[in-house]
Amino acid sequence: MWLPALLITVTSAAPPAPSPMPVPVSAPKEVPKEIPKDGIDAMAVPLVSFNSDFGIGYGAVGGMFVYGEGHTPYQHGFGAQVFFTTRGIQNHYLRYDGPQLLGPLRVEARFEYKREFRSPFYGAGNLSSPEFSGDVDDPRYNYDKGAPAAWLRLRGPLFGEDHPLQVYGGYLWRYTRVSPYETSMLAQMKPLGIEGGPTGQLQVGVLWDTRDHETDPTTGGAEELSIRMSGQLTGSRYQYLGVTLSERRYFRLSSRFVFAQRLAVDALFGEVPFFEWGSTGGVLYTEGVGGMSSVRGIERNRFSGNLKVFSNSELRFHAFDMKILGQVMKLGAVGFVDVGRVWHPGVQDGAWHKWHPGVGAGLRLSRRAAVIRVDYAISTEEGGHRLYMNFGHMF
Repeated sequence: MWLPALLITVTSAAPPAPSPMPVPVSAPKEVPKEIPKDGIDAMAVPLVSFNSDFGIGYGAVGGMFVYGEGHTPYQHGFGAQVFFTTRGIQNHYLRYDGPQLLGPLRVEARFEYKREFRSPFYGAGNLSSPEFSGDVDDPRYNYDKGAPAAWLRLRGPLFGEDHPLQVYGGYLWRYTRVSPYETSMLAQMKPLGIEGGPTGQLQVGVLWDTRDHETDPTTGGAEELSIRMSGQLTGSRYQYLGVTLSERRYFRLSSRFVFAQRLAVDALFGEVPFFEWGSTGGVLYTEGVGGMSSVRGIERNRFSGNLKVFSNSELRFHAFDMKILGQVMKLGAVGFVDVGRVWHPGVQDGAWHKWHPGVGAGLRLSRRAAVIRVDYAISTEEGGHRLYMNFGHMF
């Protein structure tokens, strides 16, 4: 249950007509979406909410998009969140996104603090904890974790502003404090990483982006290869390497229907601490398998390991436009099917066809670059029905 969003738009007294967004040379020949030349969209969501992975939550999350002529999809993007839940989770952050802050270079930054009295740990592999009954509050499958972090990333086109090939590089630093409960699986297994400590990561990647619109695409796609490296030289206690491959495609079926598909593969090598088993590299933050960013309907990070594969299929429907507080908003719906699995060395992962599915439906409320999503999903796992609310499309 969540309170309605508040959206405020500020423009000049006599704003000029919006100009069309440039379409990359390899993009499908569709009518480009209009991008405003100036003005501000600000959206704030009171987080009096319920999320099946986090419990009853309270706080606020908001985003602000500053538009400027010659900047797409916006000139500056800001986001902030203050969030607490009844399951002992805190998730606070500040983020910034400047698509053309340094000429053609995009600058992205984020500062965050996460505290979880019940951070999930079910062991490793695709068949982990088969005895789990669905009680996410069972201390056997939780531990106490704190993790302040910050990251900075530069991204830009390699062969000119309108070319779809982009490269990026950045640095992430996180300090993870681990406090296992005495009766927990983590205390019994004592995997690498139980001591906690710093993990510094250098990240590099390439992205081939032919989407017609970054935050609410209807055609084109985004293919990505990402590499992240951690070691003594990066300020990390652990030495490991991560490689991520992902494919996102969007097909406009009609004026109201869009089919969206994502496929992601993530592999980790070396001395990987257990709290990184569920992480995935790339431009989009993803964790799993299980949760609102990988396979909906399954408990967050229910299955984790050194190799993860997951797929997300969405049929998005633009129902109608309406006015809220005097602003035109798009109301839509989505039906989705998610599926994923993991592999991990030294454990039994089951037959090749042992995948974990989740299906469901949701609502979308959007204005220009701002999108709110609410999803309900079910799965074949114990306790497999979950509700999610978040800011922005899943992919």
